[in-house]
Amino acid sequence: MTFFTRNLRSQTAGCKVETAVDSKLIEAITYDEDSRHLRVYLTNGQRREYEGVPKGVVVGLTMAESPGNFYMKAIRGKYPPRP
Repeated sequence: MTFFTRNLRSQTAGCKVETAVDSKLIEAITYDEDSRHLRVYLTNGQRREYEGVPKGVVVGLTMAESPGNFYMKAIRGKYPPRP
């Protein structure tokens, strides 16, 4: 089940989606729809993980003109980080 339609490379494994993102800040994301767990891989090599992220927010991230700006405004600090 792939729900990303922008020019992104996507692979699905069950409900987990892995997607490369065209961004200066974000290299790729993985999202598990069942657990609503989002993992964000930054271009500086760091990884951020968030709990309870709705599918619509993840779709918004992948469809945003600037995924990095969307991430900073709509995800970072809005959802509980996963240690």
